[in-house]
Amino acid sequence: MSDTSGGSNLAHRILSACVFVPVVLGLTWAGGWALFALVVAIVGRGTWELLHLAHQSGQRPATTVGVILALGTCTYLQLRGADGGFLLWLTAATLMALVVSLRQGVQGYLANALLTLAGVNMIALLGSSPLLLSARLGDSAPVLLVALFGSIWLTDAVAYGGGRLLGRRRLAPTISPGKTIAGFVSGLVGGLLPMVLYSQLPGWSFVELAGLFFLVAASSQLGDLVESAIKRDLGVKDAPALIPGHGGLLDRFDSYFFAFPVAFIYTVFLKS
Repeated sequence: MSDTSGGSNLAHRILSACVFVPVVLGLTWAGGWALFALVVAIVGRGTWELLHLAHQSGQRPATTVGVILALGTCTYLQLRGADGGFLLWLTAATLMALVVSLRQGVQGYLANALLTLAGVNMIALLGSSPLLLSARLGDSAPVLLVALFGSIWLTDAVAYGGGRLLGRRRLAPTISPGKTIAGFVSGLVGGLLPMVLYSQLPGWSFVELAGLFFLVAASSQLGDLVESAIKRDLGVKDAPALIPGHGGLLDRFDSYFFAFPVAFIYTVFLKS
C-alpha cells in the first residue's frame, strides 16, 4: 500500500511540475502585468495560507483584511514602485490592522494584529520583490528573473540529493530535522548552475553574477528554514494543499520570499 501511495504521489508531483514550471517561467519571462499577475497569485494565496495556519493554531487574525492589505501592497508597488507615498501606504495598513483586530477583543489582541499585518510586512513586501527587481533591471529582466527561479529550484533539488547521499550532520535539527550541512553546501553549488546564462547577461560581470546566485542559493535555503520554524511555532505540519503532490503554496515558495528580496538588495547596492 505504501509503495503504491508513494508512486502515486511522485506521479502527481511530476505532472504538476510539468504544468506549474512553464506557467511560472512564462509569466516571469513576459514581465509587466503578466509578472504582476504571478506575484498577486503568490502573495494573495500565501497570505491566506499563513493566516489560515494561524487560525488552526488558535489565533484569530483578520484574514480578509490581511489579504486585501497584502494585495493592495502589490498593486501599489506595481503602479508606483517604492516611492515616497509607499511609506504612507504601510502606515495606513498598520493602522488598519491594529483597528480591525479590536473586533476580536483583548485576549490575543497583539498576536492577532501582528499576524494580520504579517500579510503586508512579510508576504506582500517580500513577495513583491520581483516587481521592484524587474523595474530596476530593464531589458535584462526576463533572462535574469527566469535564471533566479532556476537557481532557487536547482538549489532545492541539489540540496535534497546531496543531503540524501552525503548528509550526516544536521543543519538545524530543532527546526527541520531532515536538513543537513552537506545538503546546504550542495544547494550552494546547485544554485550556481544558472551561470550558464552568463553570456545572455552582458550587464553583469562573471564575479557579480556568481555572487548573486551564491546569495540566492544561501537565502533560499534560509527561507525554507524560516517557513519550517513558523509552522513548528504554530504547531502545524503543512500549509493547505494547493498543488497536487506539492502541498501548499508556502511549502513551494518559501525560498522565493527570501531569495528575490536578497537579489533585489544585492542588485541595488551593486548597480547604484
